[in-house]
Amino acid sequence: MTLRRNRLGQLGFHINSEGVVADVEAHGFAWQAGLRPGCRLVEICLVAVVTLSHEQMIELLRTSRNVTAVVLPPHGDGTPR
Repeated sequence: MTLRRNRLGQLGFHINSEGVVADVEAHGFAWQAGLRPGCRLVEICLVAVVTLSHEQMIELLRTSRNVTAVVLPPHGDGTPR
């Protein structure tokens, strides 16, 4: 998925150190793209999340001009895959 920034330059979601979405701004661009709490980011901008520290993930999300992500939706009960 491609993630857009709001007018403040924010993506509208937070991730934990494992690349799992902790929260999403309701009805923002990330929400509209289908991102939900419990989704697991597998890739950020073509880089595998397992190769990144939490700080590197945040930096990549903050500084990349075009943010793309490969995302696994959570299980039916909302727990991450």
